[in-house]
Amino acid sequence: MDATQLTGGYLFDIQGFSVHDGPGCRTLLFLKGCPMRCEWCSNPEGIHASPEILYNPTKCTMDLLCMQACPHDAITVTDQFLNFNPQVCKSCTSYACTDSCYAGAIRKAGYYINTTDLFRIIQRDRQYWGANGGITLTGGEPFMQPDFAQSILKKCFDAFIHTSVETCGNVPWKNISQSLEWLDWIFFDLKHINPEKHKEVTGTGNRQILKNAKLLAEEFPGRLIFRIPLIPGVNDDETTLAELVEFILSTGKKEVNIIPAHHMGREKYRLLGQSYYTTEFKVPSAEELIKASSYFTDAGLTCYLGSDTPF
Repeated sequence: MDATQLTGGYLFDIQGFSVHDGPGCRTLLFLKGCPMRCEWCSNPEGIHASPEILYNPTKCTMDLLCMQACPHDAITVTDQFLNFNPQVCKSCTSYACTDSCYAGAIRKAGYYINTTDLFRIIQRDRQYWGANGGITLTGGEPFMQPDFAQSILKKCFDAFIHTSVETCGNVPWKNISQSLEWLDWIFFDLKHINPEKHKEVTGTGNRQILKNAKLLAEEFPGRLIFRIPLIPGVNDDETTLAELVEFILSTGKKEVNIIPAHHMGREKYRLLGQSYYTTEFKVPSAEELIKASSYFTDAGLTCYLGSDTPF
């Protein structure tokens, strides 16, 4: 049996025709699981490692077929609203409720797939990439599933497919290093240099992140681009931007991509039965993005704004 048939992991989405996450046109593979809880996260369905239920009450007809199909009695009704027991649902293997929902009000976020089957899907997209396209692993945090990530990347790299990863870097170095041989590009997120402020807005410290960033700068021969989500009131002040500039310069790398924070993932929290983290931060304006970028360009770094990249 092909070893890749024995290696697999959990995805929550596959998106084609991306032009902002690596060179050319690309297929994005969203892996489940993330060690951080960023207040501006737009993919909350990618945070937990196991599959989850997304419930849209506006589509629900209350025919209760899902309740009848559920083998675990994990669904209850309160005021014409379905409630799902997350502790029971996360250990479910059948997700019979989703199959019984003909109105499309219930769907599963996350599913297991082995590398061989995933590669077949990737190959179908290959004709649309153009000369410079390929795949990008994102999430969630791809390196939360290190063996699965390595298996996908090696399979694609060996097939002459350009490989890229978007990572928060908050994982053990081994999780990253075992895949470097089969990676062409890495987008590495930097949110904040101050450890206390970093923990306040992401739920974790940043010691491991900064350590991994420096190790990558030293050991990774491919293209390493730092990405900074600009959050007004969080990391757009002069002190923080100066610290980010100083750190990037210390790595010897020269490219930065500033991306504006947004609230486009807010609706997903409702579908997961969760409260949105915050609405306090505002989306940065074009003027604010340009002002922030000047700190990096004045220091001799190449700074790309938002989707205005040469990728």
